[in-house]
Amino acid sequence: MTSSLSLRLLLLAMVSTSVALVSTALFLNLLFQEYFEDRIAQELDTHLFMITGHLGIDDTGAVALAPIADPRFDQPLSGYYWQIQINDDPPMLSPSFWAAPLDVPRPQAHGQVQYDRVEVDAETQLSLASWRLSMGDPTHAQDVFVIVAMDRSDIDLSAAGFFRSSALWLAIMGAVLILAAWLQVRLGLKPLEKIRAEVTQIMTSSNSRLSHDYPREVQPLAREVNNLLDANETALDKARTHSGNLAHGLKTPLTILQNAARTLRGKGEAQVATHIETELENMRHIVERELASVRNSATARRYSRVKPSAQRLVNVLKQQPNAAHISWELDVVDDVLAPFDPHDLTELLGNLMDNAMKWTRDHIRVSATHDGDRDVLRIDDNGPGISESLRGQVLERGKQLSDDQTRAATEADAQAVSELGAGLGLTIVHDMAKTAGCTLELSRSPSGGLSVRLSWPRFTP
Repeated sequence: MTSSLSLRLLLLAMVSTSVALVSTALFLNLLFQEYFEDRIAQELDTHLFMITGHLGIDDTGAVALAPIADPRFDQPLSGYYWQIQINDDPPMLSPSFWAAPLDVPRPQAHGQVQYDRVEVDAETQLSLASWRLSMGDPTHAQDVFVIVAMDRSDIDLSAAGFFRSSALWLAIMGAVLILAAWLQVRLGLKPLEKIRAEVTQIMTSSNSRLSHDYPREVQPLAREVNNLLDANETALDKARTHSGNLAHGLKTPLTILQNAARTLRGKGEAQVATHIETELENMRHIVERELASVRNSATARRYSRVKPSAQRLVNVLKQQPNAAHISWELDVVDDVLAPFDPHDLTELLGNLMDNAMKWTRDHIRVSATHDGDRDVLRIDDNGPGISESLRGQVLERGKQLSDDQTRAATEADAQAVSELGAGLGLTIVHDMAKTAGCTLELSRSPSGGLSVRLSWPRFTP
């Protein structure tokens, strides 16, 4: 299962930012609530002390309340109320009171302020501060229970408004922080994008190594990639060197055996000579096939532009002594990229063009174009072509025609007979194409000859 590193980092930033902002919102709301409760308690204390200061003993020895200057206690439904109960007498209520007396338990000790919250109805809650006092002559002391109340509606509305406002601004801040995190992720992963671009350049150009202009944290990765490229190049050079040495080493023994076969044929040993020549061709095919396999297995996937290699080969092949009568048509789109390095692409095109030159009458067409999500390379000649019944055999590894098949082959199948007998050419191309993930198909060209079609998934740098 694959996942995006950018998405993973962004999701992590979103989760951490959301947790931090939600925690901040809850913490701020809690602090704000505590602040309001402290302010309420302070205000209740102030009113409690003020009302208590207006209490006194009149000439008859009864507790009396002097007029209170704060008009809110005289205005009905103002939200500020007091209640005073002397001993067990019915309580006295402020003019602002609108309901039944408050039923609040008395503090156990005198002079101790007690705070309560009372729900009058579904829409009204009161915060209370109360205490007990002993007034008058100690021998005839009177127990005075004083309560001050405030309506919490405005306070709760303010707290709710603060919570909504803080939540809104924290949400905006969260969006800004997430955007900043996205920018940070994009900028932080920029070196990886640079590595990807340089690896693409390695696959499609002569630039063979990553640069060293990377942050310290990414430099080890760039070094390891360069080391891997060095190791691959070294392995490729060794494979090509060993392939060349093997080819040169076998060339002389194969030539000697070929001469021996000719000598035997000259002495009348045609059957033995034919058998030796057949086995020599098998050996040549096996050697070429294995050399191509070693080379392809050592080659990292590289992409090369088809047009420069095709143009260079056409220019070279035009100079061949036996090619003066051949006209070439080159129709290659500039940005078609083949999954081979320049060396292998040249060898593959060389095999295909050389095969076309052997059998064409006078015209060869080389084309490469885009076909949907695939790229297509075609080599068409106007030679005898290959009959449909023999096309599959041409591409089989090491497949050769029997004597009966050779005798039965028509003149139109001369190209197939040659390919099958030599065991080289298209078979080598087929192996290279299969290793690179390409599809090789043989068909009849519009001019009646052989059409070799090579296709592969389109590569976009």
